[in-house]
Amino acid sequence: MDENTNKSVFETASLIDGTSKLMSFCDVYKILLKDLDCIVCLESAADLLGYSNGGYRTQVFVYSTIDFKLPYIKCFLVDNLDDVPFIIHNGIKVSPIEVAINDMLSREETDPQILYETFANYYDEKGNTYNGLNIPKRLLLKAKHFEEEGALYYVE
Repeated sequence: MDENTNKSVFETASLIDGTSKLMSFCDVYKILLKDLDCIVCLESAADLLGYSNGGYRTQVFVYSTIDFKLPYIKCFLVDNLDDVPFIIHNGIKVSPIEVAINDMLSREETDPQILYETFANYYDEKGNTYNGLNIPKRLLLKAKHFEEEGALYYVE
């Protein structure tokens, strides 16, 4: 695998898998994360769980205790994976969406479009509420903006 990180995760997974079949984020992550002990997080969690509308991604974001040093994986190091909340989604460890939302709100580098989509899809899935989110005080103002916009996202 060359070090070209401009390839999408879909292109990279196709090269590793040796196929040109149509793949979902789940398919891609199963290929790219095979045999790696990690938890999918941030925007990648929103993609995998269906809360974002997808998009061009060159890396999968994961929590890990080591840096895998793979151009298609961005590791956020933690001391112990047992201390990181996760669920199993189609055989993949992933941050619950409520955790991923807080983590995305905490990072200045998070693509605002992903936050808009995630809040909108969460709102829709939860019956036009944000019940279940537990936003820390330090993020409430930022979250309020995305909550307001998310509630209007699919309104024509």
